[in-house]
Amino acid sequence: MRKLIIVVLVAATAWAAYWVIGATASQKATEAWLDARRAEGWQVEYTDLTVRGFPNRFDTMITDIVLTDPETGLNWRAPFFQLFSLSYQPNHLIAAWPNTQTLATPLQKIDINTTKMTASLKVLPNSTLTLDAATLVVDGASLTSTNGWKAGADKLTAAIRKTVGKENTYDIAAQADTVTPGEALRAMLDGGGTLPDVIEGLNFDTEIGFARPLDIRVIEDSRPDITALNIKDARGTWGELQLRAKGDLSVDEQGFAVGELALNARNWREMLALAVQAGAVPAEYASAAELGLGFVARLSGSETSLDVPLTFKDGRTLLGPVPVGAAPSLNLR
Repeated sequence: MRKLIIVVLVAATAWAAYWVIGATASQKATEAWLDARRAEGWQVEYTDLTVRGFPNRFDTMITDIVLTDPETGLNWRAPFFQLFSLSYQPNHLIAAWPNTQTLATPLQKIDINTTKMTASLKVLPNSTLTLDAATLVVDGASLTSTNGWKAGADKLTAAIRKTVGKENTYDIAAQADTVTPGEALRAMLDGGGTLPDVIEGLNFDTEIGFARPLDIRVIEDSRPDITALNIKDARGTWGELQLRAKGDLSVDEQGFAVGELALNARNWREMLALAVQAGAVPAEYASAAELGLGFVARLSGSETSLDVPLTFKDGRTLLGPVPVGAAPSLNLR
């Protein structure tokens, strides 16, 4: 019994020493990262940074944090930010945000209110903390912009993981339930007020290739270019309007999308009118687009449902045979 007590005491002392060393290292690493950002010209402010959680966790709490990236002009501030990890698995992190925070751009400031916002992050144990997998859960989100618009969603979930067998490629999926577009967006998209107040659901399931792995350099340096985009399923339902898309896209030297998506649209004329009203489709293309797409719809045997390719080529976008504007840029910088 006496030997057993000695063994227990020695083990407990060793574990306590390990926790103190780990907690100290975690705090110094966080402080060093923030100091490095400040040295690069970032605005970095906080009132306190502590690590607690003995004996099984490292709980990092940063209070009154403000971060501003001088290159993009993005500014984020929050009353606190929490980062948790198990002391025996430090490469698996849990992040928690407060119910209120602010994100500002050079064009607007957005107040973000949530009832819950957490993320789980697994990184590889290397010097660049390469992303392995992550999930994000947001409940009761409400966004209010100084530009006069509001939006929200009852629940948002998103996940990312490395694609098996493909280098620098990630499976990325997101789902948003009961999305409230807000009065400003509704006025832009639905001036007649014919659509419901909420969008029932938005779903996105894709595989995205990048020029380099996703790691700490995404925050410290720059976002890697997208090299390939495989949309397995993208769909949304807003009242009687339903839209689905899938297909493979690549990226040209100018960063524009190249390829084709198979598009299925129910009540497509109403969608076209909304796209024109929102400026997504130039007004001068509207009549030709409706005429051409109407012909395509009749060939498929339906006036209201449309199956048509959405093609991106030479910096242009074509809906079926009809040009509808410039191709989207997939450059993240």
